[in-house]
Amino acid sequence: MKIRVLHVIDHLGYGGAPFVVKGIVERIPADRVESLVCALRPNPKPLPIGAEVLTLKGSKYSPAAIGSIARICKTHRIDIVHAHLQKAVVSSLLATYLGVGRLILHEHGPIFRGGTGCLYRGLLRWLGPRANLMIANSEAAKAALARTMRSSKVPIAVVSNFIDVAQFDPDRYDRDSIRESLGFGRDPFVVGFVGRLDRAKGADLLVEAAALLRNEGSSRCFLLVGAGPERERLERRIRTLDLDRVVVLAGLHENPATVMRAFDAGVVPSRREAFGIAALEMMRMKVPVIVSPVGGLPELVQDGRTGTILPQLSPEAIAEAIRRLQENATLRQTLSHNAFEQASSFDGREQVRQMAEIYERLVSTQGPLRGT
Repeated sequence: MKIRVLHVIDHLGYGGAPFVVKGIVERIPADRVESLVCALRPNPKPLPIGAEVLTLKGSKYSPAAIGSIARICKTHRIDIVHAHLQKAVVSSLLATYLGVGRLILHEHGPIFRGGTGCLYRGLLRWLGPRANLMIANSEAAKAALARTMRSSKVPIAVVSNFIDVAQFDPDRYDRDSIRESLGFGRDPFVVGFVGRLDRAKGADLLVEAAALLRNEGSSRCFLLVGAGPERERLERRIRTLDLDRVVVLAGLHENPATVMRAFDAGVVPSRREAFGIAALEMMRMKVPVIVSPVGGLPELVQDGRTGTILPQLSPEAIAEAIRRLQENATLRQTLSHNAFEQASSFDGREQVRQMAEIYERLVSTQGPLRGT
């Protein structure tokens, strides 16, 4: 009999966690697992997923989601709820009081948040023991979960993120034509960023680094791909620094691989990062990466072999790393070759196998399944 799994997620916008859900439900063996996805609120441009998707009509913090999750579990005879991101995690934990059974909490990065992250960690410490298992996408995320949960006996497994290696295949895309379509041509050294435009992802630090490099005489362009709440502030800062012809805010791209093919170097200047899927995607696209020394990024990138880890997160350090890569074509070639080989191993086969085994172990467990 198939295991019925309900993936609960805050929303299905284009981002790391929705892509993880998509990867799991589309690749897990259909003869062993039947997947259903519940988004707690609509997104104006939802990520298409090859599974039945139920989108709730509630607002961002609607408490009605708790009852909805319980009703979906009863109606669809769900065996396991797999919750992603903080609102889905908290709602699913509260739904256990309404009869929701086995529960997996999947940590994608909110555990590192400041501000409202304190509230999330407090709720997780209080309600978390009601879960059967926690999944972290890196050792750094696992350590943060363990610190938050303190003496809780809920097991924590590490299952890394993965990418669609067929999509992120540099041989599929013609670099010259893509650069031409973006208005770059062959000459400028293109520094790229892909991610949500919010403070956590650090795009503002890359803009400041661009200002430091502007007057050096080298031909450079900075292409920032993504959308988010910081866009207007970034636009104002770009105008203030007179970088309009140097820094381009390209907006959201449904297939970032096409834009990454135009990069000569990629920067992931995150202030917090549980895993760093954008870095992995660029590595697979043979783009030499520069990453911040936070969270799971140092687990993903080997400094000097598959990329550059900044000694500290600052515009000055970013500028120096960009300068070094631009001046050393041999280094770029070595890093991109090694990074491609490493990134190719994150093809999802091992991660999906791990997930299927986790589901099967949970449904076969006898006796009490969660803490008090």
